[in-house]
Amino acid sequence: MIEKSNFKKNIEVELEKGLLNGQGAGNLATCRYGFFPMSYNGCEIIAVYNLRCLMGIPVPLPDVAKEIYPYGNAFSGLFGTWPGALERYFKENNLPVHKIDDYYAFRNEFEHHKFAVISFWNANHIFKGLHTVAIENFSGGIKVYNRSNKCTYPVEYKSLDYYMDAHRFICGYYAE
Repeated sequence: MIEKSNFKKNIEVELEKGLLNGQGAGNLATCRYGFFPMSYNGCEIIAVYNLRCLMGIPVPLPDVAKEIYPYGNAFSGLFGTWPGALERYFKENNLPVHKIDDYYAFRNEFEHHKFAVISFWNANHIFKGLHTVAIENFSGGIKVYNRSNKCTYPVEYKSLDYYMDAHRFICGYYAE
């Protein structure tokens, strides 16, 4: 029941209001998921939290972590959260979010939507494993939230393809 202990610790952490970036910076780095700090393994939790904020239906970060942990943690958080487990979270919370496992199908669908979450392998950095981020579509490209551990602001890219060039797609969830 580590998620309950972590929840008690996490609700005491004073986080910025709104979207979160830089999981290894500031107070966010002290939040816990499994046996580890979120600076190490919290990207999926932060991506779901950010997506909810973007959709206008925010909930506190500790609530997201506590709910996903029992069925989504990968080896007590050693490998973060299984990207496929996010589908269960979205369904159980009746969120209009849909999963696609093929990059080209996802890219084509995301062109017609504003917000999404994507999971990918860091292809150029094999020891950095996988990462999950929330993304926003806008007229000039995409905006990536929680792009990396120390980047405390969203980063814009000219296209999804441009961003994904350095990554290997696992799955994506677009919001209606």
